[in-house]
Amino acid sequence: MNQQQQDLASAVMERDRSRSRIRMLTVTVGAASLAAAGVVAYNLPGPAHTTAVSGTTTTPAAQPSAANQQPGDDGGGDGSGGAVTVPSGTFGQAPAQATSGGS
Repeated sequence: MNQQQQDLASAVMERDRSRSRIRMLTVTVGAASLAAAGVVAYNLPGPAHTTAVSGTTTTPAAQPSAANQQPGDDGGGDGSGGAVTVPSGTFGQAPAQATSGGS
């Protein structure tokens, strides 16, 4: 009977050691994953609204609500200085589309 108790105690101790190893492995892998995520986040580009000047950012201008607009008002202010920027290589207006006459 004494041998069975020793075997049982030995099995319980081995189980506890195995659990401890698994727990340590889980913590190590979790910490490594967190560090890797930090490296990835650090290397991602910044937000699109930052400027080239160090330490300053621009925020989009507040737009008037639709409830305050008059008919025909595009919300661009008084119409005396709202320049439209068009990327190079494109035209300011899309080409006209041909309509199908059907059959």
